[in-house]
Amino acid sequence: MARSVLTERISPPPRPRNAFKVLFLCVDNSICSIMAEALLKRWGGQDFHAFSAGIVPRNEIDPLAADLLKTCNVWDQALRSKSCKEFLAPDAPRMDFIVSLGGYPPAGIPTVWPGHPQVIHWRITEPVVNGAPKQQAQSFKTAFRELETRIKLFVLVYQREAMKGIATAA
Repeated sequence: MARSVLTERISPPPRPRNAFKVLFLCVDNSICSIMAEALLKRWGGQDFHAFSAGIVPRNEIDPLAADLLKTCNVWDQALRSKSCKEFLAPDAPRMDFIVSLGGYPPAGIPTVWPGHPQVIHWRITEPVVNGAPKQQAQSFKTAFRELETRIKLFVLVYQREAMKGIATAA
């Protein structure tokens, strides 16, 4: 039996063979990079694998960041603070992108990464950790919104590029 033209039109496009692997870095991997990892897991779908790490990890996620992620329904029990050294090991997954976060790239970022990923910096408002509770909450929300906007754009750009590649290959 022949496939109908209608069926062919609504069939989903083929997925890229490999998902992009993205490592988000900040100094202590307790706020911004954790939020970015959770957000890319939410918005990146099957096209992206998100990771996060810190130059000097704090070994715990900031409670305000965890609460915000839970409130926004992007919390993942698997989130944990970890060192960027885990991603320098010979058996570590090879990243396509390393994205440092904060006002400036954190000091101590390794200059050489396995697989030679693209290294970029996103200037994100640093959350206020020492201040009045309202000021803290607002600054965490601001950083979350900035990260979510950047991540949605990042996903859109690379999904479109992948679709262009598929279209030209066909």
